[in-house]
Amino acid sequence: MDTGSRIKEARLRAGLTQKELADRVGVKFSAIHKYESGMVVNLKRETVNALAQALGVKASWLLCLEEEEEKALPREIDPIYDALNGSGRKELCRYGRYLTGFAEYQAENAEPQITWIRHYLVPAAAGYASPIEGEDYEEIPLPAGAPADADFCIDIQGDSMEPYIRDGERVYVQRGAPIKEFEPGIFFVDGDVFCKQFCPGYAGETYLLSANPKRQDANITIHRDSGRNCIYFGKVLLKQKLGRPVYE
Repeated sequence: MDTGSRIKEARLRAGLTQKELADRVGVKFSAIHKYESGMVVNLKRETVNALAQALGVKASWLLCLEEEEEKALPREIDPIYDALNGSGRKELCRYGRYLTGFAEYQAENAEPQITWIRHYLVPAAAGYASPIEGEDYEEIPLPAGAPADADFCIDIQGDSMEPYIRDGERVYVQRGAPIKEFEPGIFFVDGDVFCKQFCPGYAGETYLLSANPKRQDANITIHRDSGRNCIYFGKVLLKQKLGRPVYE
């Protein structure tokens, strides 16, 4: 089940129309239709929180970060809870903490913390140049298994970092982290964004290398006095360590 289906399920369970939910969230009626139909995939953090509050469910459940919306309530709470709509259930969770057994239920069902990460919409080239068009980004939930110390993520375009990073793969980056020889990083060179292995030269030059043995043609050399603009964005966080590239 996706986020749109869960929004619709929670809305129907709460007995709300799309118009009523839109009024509670503070969006247009058409927006709810787009959310439920999957026309809008990446919802903003504020929208997710507003929907969860209006529907009386967990934001993490709406985002499909957990399978079950709620565990069984203590038996003495069940009749009260079942008789309430989504708004009433939310109020019960807020003010019903003194009811017998409810404090234990709240502790067991505490909503997990959602970590949000910035996803840049302009891909980084692993091959040919990818022009940057400003800092266009969206905030998305950090997926399970992604590096916890990542500051942002970006999609890779091209094959020059294969087999370690494939065309279309999303990588996670630690902004401004110290980078060692042959470690992969994200670089801004003369208006283009690249994913390359870093290699410092003995005469002050900088080499940005392709990991793919067939893509030596995509290497970039920046001489100290060349006047070229090169900015290091951050280190790509990979599980495996990359060595010196060996070209065919």
